[in-house]
Amino acid sequence: MKWNKCRLNVLAFLVLGLLEKQTVNFTSLATTFPGRSQTLSCYRRIQRFFLEVVFDESIMATLIASLFAPEGRWQLSMDRTNWMFGIFKINILFLAINYKGMSIPILWTLLPKKGCSNTTERVELLKRFRKIFPEQAIQRLLMDREFKGKQWLKYLVHGNWPFCIRVPNNTLVPNKHQNRLLPVTRIFSLSTGETMAIRQPRKVWGQMVYLAASKKGSDPMVVICNAEPWRAISDYLQRWQIETMFQAMKGRGFNLEDTHLKDRDKISKLLCTLALAFCWAYKTGEWINETTPIKVKSHGRKAQSIFRAGLDYLARILNHVDTWLEELFGAVALLFETRWERAS
Repeated sequence: MKWNKCRLNVLAFLVLGLLEKQTVNFTSLATTFPGRSQTLSCYRRIQRFFLEVVFDESIMATLIASLFAPEGRWQLSMDRTNWMFGIFKINILFLAINYKGMSIPILWTLLPKKGCSNTTERVELLKRFRKIFPEQAIQRLLMDREFKGKQWLKYLVHGNWPFCIRVPNNTLVPNKHQNRLLPVTRIFSLSTGETMAIRQPRKVWGQMVYLAASKKGSDPMVVICNAEPWRAISDYLQRWQIETMFQAMKGRGFNLEDTHLKDRDKISKLLCTLALAFCWAYKTGEWINETTPIKVKSHGRKAQSIFRAGLDYLARILNHVDTWLEELFGAVALLFETRWERAS
């Protein structure tokens, strides 16, 4: 990152503090800094760090991809998380790589408003991705019902982005005779538990796309895509991985909503720091699951998520580093082991 040693030290202390305290609150993080400096002095050091440093997003994104991204085509998810700190709106649009049940944050945009993102903001995020990964093949870009609109769909189709978007149930679609518009749910006749894909494209929001639907409850789930409609539903269901990522960043992990920052640029820098701690925890959890598989309960889910297993392990090491020094060195080695080194 071409930083001086002092700033790199602060970054390291912050990552370690995030893992130990599991909060982004600066007051708590300041108490984890080594040395004999007063907590207030460490707090001000953290403040100066987020005021002065500049993260290169291409370096961060490339690093994260080297740690996690699978070989071949990537499956991406785009989604938004938001909360309020007093009257200040924190609204973040994420682009993440789906990876073994947990999306990995790779790029994000702090939106200067509350509510949904618009086409311009989404396009800008995808252009940043393409600038960093110009040759990367994409298997699907998964999005929920928030990501609708004529201009947005036109950009995806003409930009050759393979996508899968869930559409609102009141979306109007031509019938098979192309002579009448119907709510999209009336295009399908499904019983509970059934899935169906229409192999002939229909016009939705001005573009010819394929439709697929699945029914588990009273209302069907309908998605649109521009390729392989027979697997659109199974692909779309992988979007839950980004929701798991949000849970890990917030209440079930680092408590991102504890931040008192009101500057969007500083919040973005905080996310860069958090992403490093997030990646370390997940890679450590992978190693734990490989060496001692996490118990699977009767309902088929793990007793503890891979991320949580890694986070708890690192927190215990850092709280008892004098007796866990060898384990700490092993965990550091895991962080810097890329997917290519592991494959070889």
